Amino acid sequence: MGIRSRLGFFGLIAAFSGAVGCSGDGGPAATDTEYTLTCPASQPCGSLSDTTCLRPEGGAVGEREIFAENGELSCDDETTTIVVCEATETTDDRLIVQLEATAGAFGFDTRIVASGDGASIDGSCEVTVMEDELAYGGMLGTCGIEPPSMDQPCQISNFTVDEEGPVNVSFDVECVGLLSSVTEEAFDVQASIRFARCTGF
Repeated sequence: MGIRSRLGFFGLIAAFSGAVGCSGDGGPAATDTEYTLTCPASQPCGSLSDTTCLRPEGGAVGEREIFAENGELSCDDETTTIVVCEATETTDDRLIVQLEATAGAFGFDTRIVASGDGASIDGSCEVTVMEDELAYGGMLGTCGIEPPSMDQPCQISNFTVDEEGPVNVSFDVECVGLLSSVTEEAFDVQASIRFARCTGF
């Protein structure tokens, strides 16, 4: 975990917003997305990049951290980071929640259908991890609140929507055997995801 994470992501966001006198939603969406990719026991392992700057200093080969605002340059000072945290209301009073933290060839993307207040998963859920331009999960990354299984490889837990000021969303993810549809290789995933200044909730 990087030093900025240890200092408190949402505290930094609040301090930044106050310092620059932002109003409304306080600026672009921001994220502190941390995840670790490891080899699964039952499937061929995906290929890990050992050169990406998203790997924290001193971290394991499969550790990744994206700490950025939408549109900010990534740690390579070349790639623009895409941060999306938005909800769209459906006709049946549910929310389609899109959560994305992507830095070029790497990133984490979650699409959740949630209850109308955004406080719980209420329908379909998919996780996608990008590792060196190769996607793992997507339609094969079904998620939910139950422990990981063959039918639901990813578990979402501690899903929280904080509406005090700019809306913040946080949750944890565990995936077992998150497959690539291209190579049929996989990763196990442990993730801690935090977004700030989300819209549509």
